[in-house]
Amino acid sequence: MADRELQVLKKEIELIREEINTYIEYPDIFRDELLEASKKIDILINKYMYLNK
Repeated sequence: MADRELQVLKKEIELIREEINTYIEYPDIFRDELLEASKKIDILINKYMYLNK
């Protein structure tokens, strides 16, 4: 179960990383989106680290 959750979280983190890389090209235009994606990735990384113990 935990392995499956870790894989799902890892995939979500990768998707948000791609999203952030897109937004970072135009930070003035996508300021709000960049901040929101950063918050999401922080939460997901914390969950991943917690489950990976």
